[in-house]
Amino acid sequence: MGGNLNRILSNREWILTNGLGGYALGFGDLINKRKYNGLLISSDAKFRRNHLVSSIEEKVTSGEASFFLDATHYSNCVYPNGNNHILKSWLRPHLSVFYSALPPDPKVLILKDVMMPIGVNAVIVRYSNMGSSDLFLTLRPKLSLRDHHFINSPGSLSNTGFIKNYSENRVEIRREDNGIGVNVFWSDGEVVDEHIIYGSVYYPTEAARGYDSVEDLVSPFRLEISLKCGEERYIIFSADEVVDPKKLYKDAVQRYEKMPISEDHPRKVKSSSVSRFKHEGLEFSHADYLKLLDAICRDFIVGERDVIAGYPWFGPWGRDTLISMEGFGRLKGGNELARKILLSYCDGIRGAMIPNTFGEGGEGLNYDTVDAPLWFVLRAYQFASKEEVVFQKAVQIVLNFIYDTSLPFFMDTDGLVEIRQGPYAMTWMDAKVYGNPVTPRNGKPVEINALWYNALCSLIEMMKSRSMKSVSCDGYSADEEVLVLLKDKIAASMQGFVCGDYLADRLECGAQISEIRPNAMIALGLPFDFVSKDVIKSAWKVAGRELLTAYGLRSLSPEHPSFKGKYIGNQKQRDLVYHQGTVWTFPLVYFAKAAVKANDGDMSGEDLCRELSSYVWHLRRGIMKGEFSSVAEVWDGLDPYFPKGCPAQAWSAFALLEIEGIMQDLECSK
Repeated sequence: MGGNLNRILSNREWILTNGLGGYALGFGDLINKRKYNGLLISSDAKFRRNHLVSSIEEKVTSGEASFFLDATHYSNCVYPNGNNHILKSWLRPHLSVFYSALPPDPKVLILKDVMMPIGVNAVIVRYSNMGSSDLFLTLRPKLSLRDHHFINSPGSLSNTGFIKNYSENRVEIRREDNGIGVNVFWSDGEVVDEHIIYGSVYYPTEAARGYDSVEDLVSPFRLEISLKCGEERYIIFSADEVVDPKKLYKDAVQRYEKMPISEDHPRKVKSSSVSRFKHEGLEFSHADYLKLLDAICRDFIVGERDVIAGYPWFGPWGRDTLISMEGFGRLKGGNELARKILLSYCDGIRGAMIPNTFGEGGEGLNYDTVDAPLWFVLRAYQFASKEEVVFQKAVQIVLNFIYDTSLPFFMDTDGLVEIRQGPYAMTWMDAKVYGNPVTPRNGKPVEINALWYNALCSLIEMMKSRSMKSVSCDGYSADEEVLVLLKDKIAASMQGFVCGDYLADRLECGAQISEIRPNAMIALGLPFDFVSKDVIKSAWKVAGRELLTAYGLRSLSPEHPSFKGKYIGNQKQRDLVYHQGTVWTFPLVYFAKAAVKANDGDMSGEDLCRELSSYVWHLRRGIMKGEFSSVAEVWDGLDPYFPKGCPAQAWSAFALLEIEGIMQDLECSK
């Protein structure tokens, strides 16, 4: 592989998930750069995740010649440079990497596939000999066997005991100190017991992010596998023993075979040419892209109970799940999934509050969000309006917002919700440094009050569908007439946010805080409008001029003195710029919905489609060109060329899905 291809693949990340919260994650050159990169990271029912398998040392012997497929970043070098043998990598529908000798030789062609079954903490690594020469593989799995957040410090494995239980084509390896283990099955080959420690494995991305970045890995055995021309062999790594590994393999293969693959993929084009691969242009059609986008969004769904906010380090987050539901209606079965998730959330609601984070490993619920309960009421109306338990929780939330004065926020006499003064970070702009919010939202934030207005409208509509004239809960009650009057008061008070051509980000002590942020677009993109079309249109134009980028909306206008254009550095440095100019993809869907409202009747469907298409063009093309396997969390506020933050973020992916759905509703051309 040439230097240019090396640079391309080193920045492209791939991800596989298993529907349980487990995942596999890496880069197109298969050099691990994050502590989270690995072939198998398992998850239990409470989303406690263990990093089990990092990579595999892979030696290929052809006749008297041999070379390695793998490459590892050590503290002082990258070795053994197997990435130089890569002809091409494909990120979707699963990772596939095509290798040859150096210089490329049609006699020596190996395709490596990494596949992840659904509903099982397991990963399959398959090697296919697609050349004309017989090969011999020597494989050493490199195990980590640790919590996925914490690495094995240098030297820590030297005195660690391991329990090994061998049986036919299987072995179970378990650490004695923490009890974390992995099961391994291989379809064919000989196993040789040994014990090798790979010291000083270096993760440059973790170093750049200010975290521990050097660890040790262990290989407790090696596999010796004959791979004749046209043959394939596979290995299954799993957290628990797989009873029928052949069926698991067959089912996984069949699932992926239903998904689109690139036009030049070796399984689609039977050719021994080593120079036929394209590294520019589109790899997938628009129709295939939409199928892949569906699969990308499903990566975040765990069973029928929740959504992982982002891979690799986030678990389920209440706010993120409820915002992600913006695109659930575009998934087959998505409406029913939303209903089940809303039902599952009911048990955790306390008064007006809904859990924002659920604590990885069941470590406890975190009630620190003012917007999640309002999103819940809106989603209840959209997806579960006939579900009585969900409706009663919506009633509970709204009445507590009105009457409960013990919360970190309260309803003021003008009907608007105000966050009390203090160290609160209760909106989505929730970064803190040394316990203090970086982006204070005390007072009356615009999107919170737009959500409050929408929640009240949603509750009134649900009451009408039940012919209910009053509701009560927790000792509080309200008549429909009172709620309608309150709704009208809120709409009138919301006019106080209109600030020139835009909406103020919040009202504080009666004054407008006129920062141009995407919160106004979230407010204007909600289903129930509180301002005129003219106000929506002028604000949409301002956001398009100052916030819109190729991958989403800036969290603050570059014209503001507090704007920060680069999202880099350690945790503190990144938190200081997280919402101060950094680009976020998820608000793009509300910007798009505001665009539809602003131009309704003024722009033809075709022109409006072109407008919306321009918002997602780079994201769409990134997937169609095989550059993105998911949709990232954030991007730099200036020159947003590379994904930042979480490489796979749920609300980003669902925002893209919803915008594509809006364009389909408008019957737009591609």
